[in-house]
Amino acid sequence: MQKIRVWIAGLLLISLVTGCQTVSNDQERGKDWDYTVVPTADIPEDFLNEILQRKINSFQMTYEDGEYLYIAVGYGEQSGGGYSIQMNGLYEQGEQLCIQTTLTGPPEDAIVSDKASFPYLVIKTQKTEKNVVFDS
Repeated sequence: MQKIRVWIAGLLLISLVTGCQTVSNDQERGKDWDYTVVPTADIPEDFLNEILQRKINSFQMTYEDGEYLYIAVGYGEQSGGGYSIQMNGLYEQGEQLCIQTTLTGPPEDAIVSDKASFPYLVIKTQKTEKNVVFDS
């Protein structure tokens, strides 16, 4: 069964406080997970519709479809073009699956559109029972 889990602000705050950046002696960074960056054309339609509805603001979402887990990160409206999202890592930490991303802007000398942009990234990995924690 397909389901969308949208992380609300309270959970995001908790994940930032207890999240993946803090590596303690009893909860070290585990193995890296394989993932694939998903082109827009291959994002499940229900999930893509949800992303497009939320893209004006920052968002962090997951979606399960069959044996796959899709993870989406968006950074909301940006003042122009040339922005992208860098995938820094997807790894285990205890009972968590941690995703780290960074928003990168255009180089200072780049010629970009002044039209607003809404960068987001969707990755696909194996389905898991681990809680997804966002570090972006």
